[in-house]
Amino acid sequence: MPDIVAIGASAGGVEAVINIASNLPATLPAAVLVVIHVSPDSSGLMPNILNRSSIWNAVQPEDGAPIEHGHIYIAPPDRHMVVEAGDRIRIVQGPRHNRHRPAIDPLFSTVAHVYGRRAIGVILTGFQADGSSGLAMIKNAGGIAIVQDPHDALVPSMPKRALEQVDPDYCLPLDQIPQAISRIVRGEESAGKVGTSKIASMKKEKSKPPKQEEPSAFTCPECHGTIWEMRENGDVRFECRVGHSFSPESMAESNDEDVERALWAALRTLEESASLDQRLADLAAERNRENARELYASKARERKKHAETLRDLLLGGASKRIAPISQTRGDEELEKIG
Repeated sequence: MPDIVAIGASAGGVEAVINIASNLPATLPAAVLVVIHVSPDSSGLMPNILNRSSIWNAVQPEDGAPIEHGHIYIAPPDRHMVVEAGDRIRIVQGPRHNRHRPAIDPLFSTVAHVYGRRAIGVILTGFQADGSSGLAMIKNAGGIAIVQDPHDALVPSMPKRALEQVDPDYCLPLDQIPQAISRIVRGEESAGKVGTSKIASMKKEKSKPPKQEEPSAFTCPECHGTIWEMRENGDVRFECRVGHSFSPESMAESNDEDVERALWAALRTLEESASLDQRLADLAAERNRENARELYASKARERKKHAETLRDLLLGGASKRIAPISQTRGDEELEKIG
């Protein structure tokens, strides 16, 4: 009988998990493990929040903690929460998955491996695609897959991606998920009876070729090592040598951030070069070296122009329309260039 419930959520997940936890019966013979994407410096107050709204005992487990019925285990900030044989929880640092730690896929994949048909995987509201691969593993291991109806989710991206990759047993509005979990755990309902018409309308037809992997032309956004393109069950993900893992959407988002960082670095270099050339022009003028002064002044004006163009690009044209909140030292230096 299923008795291990693994829940994954991102944006909007706090309210969604509170809804589920507060509506689970106190006597339900199950344990709940939850991963919500949080920042590394989060205060980790989720267990306290759940304990105020639920009669279940919510905790942020220590490494090696036993898994017991009637408990809700919340992954701590900046650590993955996984399970191992012997009904134990492991809290590990490990590489980021889909740019997150804690991430949903590590929990779901280990739950699938350890518990198989005893597992229930639940994907709730959130951005990107974390959890889709792990939910597929739970389903393939004989467990039960539940996905929040994207039309009901605060942020539908994560449920939509799960529906594209997995043929879930249930696709439900949030307020029906606690009752479904309760019926499944108690053996009162067989899988696949709820929401199948919605699943059919949202799922994409997909083939299930064997697992394939090959080196890609890209580098890992986290460690900049070689990254492989992995194809399994019609899904594509990227994984590097040390274990950083990305969905295509996460790779694109990471690449966008890399481009922005590179552009800001280029802007800094241009502004510093313009300021240096202007300083050299001033020194040449003090020594009455007119040719050198003109040369450096010309270079300073050219680099100032390039810097202004790049800054305008980074700010989406706003630099010419909106006054800066505060003037930077770089702004002050550029104003000295004629």
